Amino acid sequence: MTQRSLDDLRREIDQIDDEIHGLIMRRAEVVAHVAGAKKGAKLPIRPSREASMLRRLKANHAGAFPISALARMWHEMMAAFTMIQSTYKIAVFAGEGYHTLWDLARDQFGSQVPMTAHDNRQEVMQLLNRDEVDVAVLPPPEESEQDPWWTALASPGAPVIVQSLPFAGVGSVRGRPGTAVAVARLQLEETGDDISFIVLRATKQISRSSLVTSLKTQGLEAALLSTVEQHGEWLSLARVDWFVAPDDARLEAVTDQSIVAATVIGAYARPIV
Repeated sequence: MTQRSLDDLRREIDQIDDEIHGLIMRRAEVVAHVAGAKKGAKLPIRPSREASMLRRLKANHAGAFPISALARMWHEMMAAFTMIQSTYKIAVFAGEGYHTLWDLARDQFGSQVPMTAHDNRQEVMQLLNRDEVDVAVLPPPEESEQDPWWTALASPGAPVIVQSLPFAGVGSVRGRPGTAVAVARLQLEETGDDISFIVLRATKQISRSSLVTSLKTQGLEAALLSTVEQHGEWLSLARVDWFVAPDDARLEAVTDQSIVAATVIGAYARPIV
């Protein structure tokens, strides 16, 4: 094999860089046309498409370059492209012990998207409900929460959980590594490998085993994550390891004299980390 000089290798790298830059500019032109075709859609992000894209890249990836680094670059690039289509804002819960969520949000949505940090979960949800922001980044539902944020998603017209962070690896974060979810007013879309969340509303406290059995009877094998009493009702959050559409007929079949509603409050593509 002929030994190539360092100058030759550097010239080839420069040529590759120019080609990459040219492709990015070409993609930006196409994205500008996409924005016109969408006719002013408010929120340009589409988590299901992004997940499918990153899964495709991972399947075709080889060599020494880390897939997590590729994903980080892709997130930043996708964020810049979405800002070409439409601007949007993000509110992040980053209270004591949760500073990692800011880093996860930055890695997912890029450094160009306007983000604000807040130390109260409910404040983040209020901003989203008042349409003062378009995406809320929050910790995954936790059993120990006294006033859980996820109960607000069970109301008609509420936003939904649309994304898990990180999706394809994480860079440096402050504090201990963790996870987060993104909540927004988007239509849920199936990707082929998804996780869904269902809230069961009951008029009385029901045992976990009974709630799980009620779901399983309808073909919805689930894990119960949390239960809380609010305003005389009991709300229980269940996780199902596949996509459940909000209009799935099995949800209505779950209801009985005690369980008065079963509502999908979100679904997201299973991370590839």
